[in-house]
Amino acid sequence: MRLRNTYTKELETFVPLDPKEKLVTLYSCGPTVYSCAHIGNFRSFLLADVLRRTLELRGFTVRHVMNITDVGHMTEDHLADATGEDKLAKAARELGSDPFEVAAHFERMFAEDARAMGLRNYAPGEAEVDALHPRATGYVPEMLAMVQLLIERGHAYVDREGQVYFAVATFPEYGLLSGKVLDELEAGARVAVRSEKRDPHDFALWKVDPKHLMQWNPHGSAGWRPGERERLARLVPNGIDPRVKSGFPGWHIECSAMSRATLGPAIDVHTGGEDNVFPHHECEIAQSWGARSDDAAPKNFCRYWVHARHLLVNGKKMSKRDGTFITVRDLFNPRAQKRDDLAARLEAAGFTEGRVAPAVLRFALTSIAFGQQMNFTIDALVQARASVERIQSSYARAREIAGDGAASDAVAARVAEGTAEFDAAMDDNLNTARALAEVFGVVSATNQRELSPGDARAVQGFLERADAIFSVLDRRVRSGLFARDELARRAEEAIGEAHLPASPETPPAEAIEALVVHRFGARKRRDFAQADAIRGWLAERGVELEDIAAGGVRWRIR
Repeated sequence: MRLRNTYTKELETFVPLDPKEKLVTLYSCGPTVYSCAHIGNFRSFLLADVLRRTLELRGFTVRHVMNITDVGHMTEDHLADATGEDKLAKAARELGSDPFEVAAHFERMFAEDARAMGLRNYAPGEAEVDALHPRATGYVPEMLAMVQLLIERGHAYVDREGQVYFAVATFPEYGLLSGKVLDELEAGARVAVRSEKRDPHDFALWKVDPKHLMQWNPHGSAGWRPGERERLARLVPNGIDPRVKSGFPGWHIECSAMSRATLGPAIDVHTGGEDNVFPHHECEIAQSWGARSDDAAPKNFCRYWVHARHLLVNGKKMSKRDGTFITVRDLFNPRAQKRDDLAARLEAAGFTEGRVAPAVLRFALTSIAFGQQMNFTIDALVQARASVERIQSSYARAREIAGDGAASDAVAARVAEGTAEFDAAMDDNLNTARALAEVFGVVSATNQRELSPGDARAVQGFLERADAIFSVLDRRVRSGLFARDELARRAEEAIGEAHLPASPETPPAEAIEALVVHRFGARKRRDFAQADAIRGWLAERGVELEDIAAGGVRWRIR
């Protein structure tokens, strides 16, 4: 596998730190939980998910950590400094709520969205593991311990207000990740000029603001949850520099501390969006090196930096004013989100009630290679829906026919070729567009053939293998085929008449099949009223029956 490493600007062969154990450590910048995550956020989260799934398909075990930022991300952090207003505090002020409550509320919503979008690190078994989803407010002791170490080593200083800044001049490699030089940063107004800073390029590690609603006292008990003050004492036995005042952490120090605490001092891969490169990830590299435990440690604590390019909407940057700022929840149920304008446009494009299925959105966001800028449009969603339906139809057909026996030479060869090309595409810097082209190549080739049970099983296996990465198939049994002999045999074993409950829900596959058998028995007894009642009941619940040649029946959930 080759990945484009943002740090070196080169396509590099992936070799983990521990190749013998085949263990990969992956850290992803997660959401700042002051609002619902938008589709641009999820494009970067899906990059991490697709990378993880690809590595797992190659036999690696991936320990994937995605943090939750619930303090310290300021409104002007694009200036390489913790300036402006804390985004959580701002949301709490606007909503008239406590910032901790706001963070908890939006974190729950994010978890729901992440599960709907198929993020593997929010699947059962991992979603409940706090260490895989560290909250910034839960790691303040580790952040202060890192800040203290940076002060002691001369990489950070305390200003007259009791704030702490990282001295960029102590790390000459600052700028290598983003490709920016310090003079360019200053000329482009990408730094915050503040009187308390020794150098305009320096960035905040610890902020002091008496008005801030979330505060921690490094020298007392104020602000700490049970056990955290004691943990800080263990991490820093000699205490924090007395000049450091009560305050809160800067955004950049948070990820360095959480990554180190959950994955160790060196990691294999760090992912994020293109907008994280500078200043966030640039600052992470500098402060992580400054806090290194080994003087021989490399300048960069991460082997591979992988970023998703920007997502545009209708060719422009997302904007609330233009109505192009879109969260995933806006697409799942726009009217519930009071986005009637979006619902109307989606309904006009054929989406029932304006709702976009999570699988369709996931396909749309992953179908363009992450190394390319993506332009998100409703037309793209329409195309994604057609693509998912086409793959789903081919998969349903293959699973319906699949059985014992070897595949024909032609199908076996096409599936083998498709598998090799699919893997080659994913190994080429996660080229999802090329990989999906190969999926449709196999679908087209096999849809033109009468498939034997062995052929169908080979196609089904190929599609399930591809879906291990893309995760857009509905693998529930949604269709079935009964030959007349099988129906007759099962009808003889059926006892009593069919039970048709009042529930409006689509019944599970086994219940549908039982009703198909009862309908066959009713027709055989010439009880056409009962047979029609069963067919009508199923139709009302989205199940279509098709009587086929030679007395068989095919069923399908619409």
